[in-house]
Amino acid sequence: MSSPAPSPTLRDWCQLVRLPNVFTVIADTTAAFLLVAHSLVPLPRYGIVLAAVVCIYWAGMILNDVWDIEIDRQERSKRPLPAGKISLPAARRAGWGLLIAGVALSFAVGFVPHGDTPPSLVPGGIAVLLAAMVVLYDGPVKRTPLAPMAMGLCRFFSFLLGASAAVTSVSEFPFVPPHVLGIAAGFGVYIVGVTCMARGEAVGGDKQKVPLIFGLVITIVGMAMIAGGPQFAPADAIAKFQIDPQRQFSLLIGLLAFTIIHRAFRAILNPEPYAIQMNIKHAILTIIPLAAAVALLSAGVLAGLMVFALAVPAMTLGAFLRVT
Repeated sequence: MSSPAPSPTLRDWCQLVRLPNVFTVIADTTAAFLLVAHSLVPLPRYGIVLAAVVCIYWAGMILNDVWDIEIDRQERSKRPLPAGKISLPAARRAGWGLLIAGVALSFAVGFVPHGDTPPSLVPGGIAVLLAAMVVLYDGPVKRTPLAPMAMGLCRFFSFLLGASAAVTSVSEFPFVPPHVLGIAAGFGVYIVGVTCMARGEAVGGDKQKVPLIFGLVITIVGMAMIAGGPQFAPADAIAKFQIDPQRQFSLLIGLLAFTIIHRAFRAILNPEPYAIQMNIKHAILTIIPLAAAVALLSAGVLAGLMVFALAVPAMTLGAFLRVT
């Protein structure tokens, strides 16, 4: 009789959900909420939408590995699922359960009292679109050229979900201000570029130079869109900005773009798996300072520092747990 498989440890689950990465989605959800509300009030809405986004993000990480199990057995055999540390049925239950919980929490957000704002299905509707993109990316389109676009849409809808929880008027389409849409689109395009750079990260080689260059260009375009997003803000929103959106905010985004370019060129010159993975890790974690810049713009220094501080647990955990 064979001995029963060992129970998965907390570290195994933390690796499966790429725990360091979750601080990036906490960062941009917080920044999105602040971009509309300019504070974390009403706190219950912020707390619930944050829990919803984290649930959907973790679901995406788990289901990604569920669908990739056969490939991971060949290329990434040490990951929790191919290594047998977590059973496939347990991972499926956790992934789908978290996805459903995230959508349910998002619908609940619209019914949390918020001044005179009437109940709204908008956060729940955005969550349904986000969940659909998660499933599309993890499953049908993962091995197609549409994969980076699907991943970018995941981040776009994730940002919009955070913003929608703070919106006080849902009577007019598109429900969120134009500058919020612009910055959300910038984060989405940024992730499209990062995903392009990450294609074939486990293999590496000279063939990866073209995807790295192509992905870098798209990534920089995304950062430019984030920098330009505040220009579309209405006058009442501009009056609440804490720093100059044209000079100071753009300069911050430009400095972050320089670090992305520097790290990407190192991977292009040496397209080995480790160099590419370090480039992707850097690009993913840079979402936190990007979100901190948005928080600084919309709510001031304290808010910016609060979001930027999320880099500490992300980098600390990133030293022990894989990000890619």
